[in-house]
Amino acid sequence: MGILIKNATIITGDQILENHSLLIENGIISKIADSIDASGVEEIDMNGDYVSPGFIDLQINGGAGAFFTKDLDADSLIKMGKVHMEYGTTSFLPTLISTSHDRIIKAIKAVKEVQGTHGILGMHLEGPYFNVKKKGAHFEKFIHSPEKSEIDSLIEEGQGALKLVTLAPEVVDLNLVRSLVDNGIKVSAGHSNASYAEAMAGFKAGISKVTHLFNAMSQFNSRNPGLVGAFFNSNAWGAVIVDGIHVDYAAVRVAYNLTKGRLFLVSDASFVKHPIKEFEFDGFKIHYEDGNYYTDEGNLAGASISLYEAFKNCVEKLNIPLIDAVKMASTYPAIYIGAENEIGYVKEGYKADLVLLDKALRIKSVIKDGEAID
Repeated sequence: MGILIKNATIITGDQILENHSLLIENGIISKIADSIDASGVEEIDMNGDYVSPGFIDLQINGGAGAFFTKDLDADSLIKMGKVHMEYGTTSFLPTLISTSHDRIIKAIKAVKEVQGTHGILGMHLEGPYFNVKKKGAHFEKFIHSPEKSEIDSLIEEGQGALKLVTLAPEVVDLNLVRSLVDNGIKVSAGHSNASYAEAMAGFKAGISKVTHLFNAMSQFNSRNPGLVGAFFNSNAWGAVIVDGIHVDYAAVRVAYNLTKGRLFLVSDASFVKHPIKEFEFDGFKIHYEDGNYYTDEGNLAGASISLYEAFKNCVEKLNIPLIDAVKMASTYPAIYIGAENEIGYVKEGYKADLVLLDKALRIKSVIKDGEAID
C-alpha cells in the first residue's frame, strides 16, 4: 500500500514547498504537487509540519551496544542501522577506526554482507594511516604509513564497498592517494599534522574532504595555516561534528560562513541511545563522562550524539536557516558520496527516505524505502 502525505511543508533539498502533498508508491516518491488525489493509500496529514529528506551520516562508529571496530560483523551493522534510523538517519557509512590490516579486510567483508540494507551505503575506513602526533583516540600501535601492497589490497577487497578512507596526507605517498581515487574510493584528510603546503598537495592529488573539521588536525595560524587553512582555501568538502564539545559553535559558524555549500554534518557517534559507561578492546579504551566519550589521556573519542541532534543544533544554536541545515544533514553528504540521484532530496523518482518533523523540529516519524519505521 502506498502513502499519501498531505498538507506538508516539504524541504526538498533545493527549496521549501508550502502546503504540498507527496505520494509514495513502491518505496519511491512518485508525485509531488499542491494537491494529490489517491485511493487505497495510507494518508498522513502533516497539518503544515515538515517533510525532510532522510539524514545521511558518513561517519558512525557504533550505536546502542554495538561498536563496529570491535564486533566486525553484520549483526553489529544492522543494530547500528536500526538505532540511528530512529533518529532520522536513513543512510550511513559504518566507520572502522585504526586496526590491523586483517581486521580491515574482515570489516569490508562484513559490510558487503549487508550493504544496501538498513541504510548501509558502504564503509568508511578512518585510519590507520595517520600522523601519530594527531592520533586522538586511535591506538598508536596500529598507526603507520601504508605500503603499496596494503593499498592494493584495500582496492581489491573493497571494490564496491569501501567508499571513503581518512588518512594524513603528509605520511602517505600521494601516488597511493591517487590510486585510491582512481579506483573510485573517496579520500579525506584527517588525524593530520600537515603543513599548508602538504595539505594543498594532498588536495591536488585527489583528497576531496576533511574529516571532523578542526579536530585532530593542524590548526589555522597566521604564519602556519595548516590543514584547516588549506581547507578554507580549497574546494574540498568538510565534515564537522556539531555537538558544542568537539567544536565550539562559534568556530562552526566561521566554517559555515567561509565554506557554505561544501560543509556537512557527521555524528562520529560511538554510541547513542544506550551510552556505554566504559569500553575497552585491543588496547582501545574509552569512558563516558558528562555526556561524552574520552580516552584515559583525555582525548575525545567519538561523539554521543545522533546526526539529528547535530542538525537541531545548527538551527537552534547557530541560527542556520532550516533549508541549509537540511542540506548539511542530507543533501550535501549525498552529493559527496555520489548518491545524489537517489537520496538526499525529496523529489519525484527518489527513494522515499524521509523524516517527518513538527514545527519544533521533533521527529514525528521516519520513513525508509517507503515504510514507516516502528
